Amino acid sequence: MQVKIRKPKLSDARELHQLINDPEVIGNLWGYPYPCPLSRMKEDVQNGIKDWTTGQAYAFTILADDKIAGSVVLEDPNEDKGRYEIGIFIGKDFWNKGVGTKAIKQAVEFGFQELNLYKIQADTNSDRPASGRIMEKAGFRLEGVRPKAEKRDGQFVDLHMWGVTK
Repeated sequence: MQVKIRKPKLSDARELHQLINDPEVIGNLWGYPYPCPLSRMKEDVQNGIKDWTTGQAYAFTILADDKIAGSVVLEDPNEDKGRYEIGIFIGKDFWNKGVGTKAIKQAVEFGFQELNLYKIQADTNSDRPASGRIMEKAGFRLEGVRPKAEKRDGQFVDLHMWGVTK
């Protein structure tokens, strides 16, 4: 499967909304209600476009064989903007096909080459092992575990902290 990332377009919002509005997909994300209203996705895409000009975030739409497959974002920079966090969501039809790994690798390459970052980091929950596998396959190292750092579905889960350096 050929995977590319590109700057988001307002026209991406509907397809991204359809992908995220699956209970299994949205269950992997923080801060999204289920069901997620289309207005929220339109706002996210608009902010993703605007944030490119401020350097606060760099959102990308993921394309797999020229179909919208999800989104990956470099966000929450530290004070000197040399370290960003990475986040991703992939539509269920694109799971277990290498799409997430390829998209993260491309975003990391952009961060190191274009933004001259020295580090990119991510957090995953212990109850979502596939998210950790994607990070590992994309070259991230497990840097630590924060026991019982998040509460999901009434249960405490560990937070795994990942990082990759230039």
